[in-house]
Amino acid sequence: MISKRYIRGLFAAIWMLAMLCTHESFAQDEQWERDGEIGDVEIEIIRERQIVLPRANRNFEKVPPRPSEPIQPEITYEFRNLSFNAPDYQSNPRPLRLKQEEISKIYGNYVSAGFGNYSSPYLNAWLNTKRDKNRFLGARLYHRSFGKGPVDDKNSASKATNIKVFGQTFNKTVTTDVFIDYENLGGYFYGYTPGVEVARDTIRQDYNIVSLGGSISNTKPSDFNFNLGGSFSYLKDKYEASESDVALTLNSYYTISEKSKMTLTSDYDLIARKDSLVDAKPRHLFRVSPAFAFSPMDNLSISLGATAVLENDSIRSKSLHFYPNIKANYLLSQNVNAYASLSGDIEKVTLHTLSRENLWLNSNIGIFHTNKTIELTTGIKGKLGRLVAFNAGVAAANLKDLYLFQNSATYRAKFDVLYDEGNTQRINLFAELGYNKNEVIRFNLGGDYYSYSTDKQAEAWHRPTYRLSTNAAFNVYQKLLLNVGLVAQGGMKAFNNETTQVVDLAPGIDLNVKADYFLSKQVSVFLKFENILSNDYPVYLNYPVRGFQAMGGVSWTF
Repeated sequence: MISKRYIRGLFAAIWMLAMLCTHESFAQDEQWERDGEIGDVEIEIIRERQIVLPRANRNFEKVPPRPSEPIQPEITYEFRNLSFNAPDYQSNPRPLRLKQEEISKIYGNYVSAGFGNYSSPYLNAWLNTKRDKNRFLGARLYHRSFGKGPVDDKNSASKATNIKVFGQTFNKTVTTDVFIDYENLGGYFYGYTPGVEVARDTIRQDYNIVSLGGSISNTKPSDFNFNLGGSFSYLKDKYEASESDVALTLNSYYTISEKSKMTLTSDYDLIARKDSLVDAKPRHLFRVSPAFAFSPMDNLSISLGATAVLENDSIRSKSLHFYPNIKANYLLSQNVNAYASLSGDIEKVTLHTLSRENLWLNSNIGIFHTNKTIELTTGIKGKLGRLVAFNAGVAAANLKDLYLFQNSATYRAKFDVLYDEGNTQRINLFAELGYNKNEVIRFNLGGDYYSYSTDKQAEAWHRPTYRLSTNAAFNVYQKLLLNVGLVAQGGMKAFNNETTQVVDLAPGIDLNVKADYFLSKQVSVFLKFENILSNDYPVYLNYPVRGFQAMGGVSWTF
């Protein structure tokens, strides 16, 4: 093993040799320059010295530990239970406060007013309370009148006024509804013989109707649900006819399971009427209709029930009636249902209902309910895609004591009420079609065709055999709302007592258009045109309608 000292000595000898050679080289160069030749030189390097170092002895001694000295005085330890009561900390965090969202404004009040030809003012107003979780109150005022009409101007004027106040209170258990209503229907018997002078006040007719009522029902749906109601209505005309009607109703159902439930519908009417020659005894009409609804198989639901009716109309020999009440619905596909029903009932007929249908009734008429002994209805309804809905079917019924209107033999401007005391067969074909695209375009089309086969009467007087109605609405950029409607009916027959002939009444076609332009979210102006074709068709014999009608106005929501 070569030591470091040896290597350093070797480097030193080489360095000295190099220096010596350099010196000799310079000396030889000088000699060369003097003598011109190189002499013989011998160099001998002798390495004989060897460096030897003695081996070192290294002895390590551990440092002895220092003897411990006792601590005076001796340390002692004592453990104690410390009780520490910290004061209550009152934290007052400051939560992040978000900007409160503005509550959207509710426009619960509405007023619309206008004026048109035939001296016709118009007013329709709704007033309602807003954002009250326990109650709801409202009022409605409606008035539409015509100072002139199609026959002798003021002699064919008419009016309709309605004032109604209503309210509703609700809590977690029950909901209560109440209302009070006043209605006035007025007009003139303008179906008199043309050219005959009449005292205007003697042909005037007014019906004043005051009614009030209420109901109570459960607020939240449960296994047992009910609605119990009652009402009182009093009618009086300009002459001596009056009628009161007390009505009680009960609608309820009890859910047994997901596929079955029991239903019960019941009502009672007490009707009293007086006239100049008639002081009719009180008429009672009590109806009860229980049913059991269930689903025996997928896609099929059935309701089996019956209806029992007790009444005391003198036109009938018996007072207790029983009818079937059967309904079935079958799901043909996800959006199409087929349905059928078999039923019967006593259809309520009063001076209230007749006067709304025909304002020009004669005095001291006979009033009796219609006995619908049986009716079979079948049809299909559903949706085509998301925009189109339809319903079509046929209904066949057998009716006893069907009421009909016929011009009085003593005064052609008034109508008597006749009854087909035998069996009247009625067939009704019906169809409906609806289209709605995001409330931008709406279209509805409906039609009915009736066929009557009378027994005691020659014809079903003043009953139309067809009726067609259609309506289309267009919302143009939320600024302009257009409504176009068409109503057509015909096929009515009447008996002319003056000529003793059956008359085919001309069909009626009524085209109407209404346009609403919104000046703002709350204010709009409107134009309305009715009977644009100016078709003076008769609603009854000797009673033509008004021709072209135009009206303009403004509506305000607040």
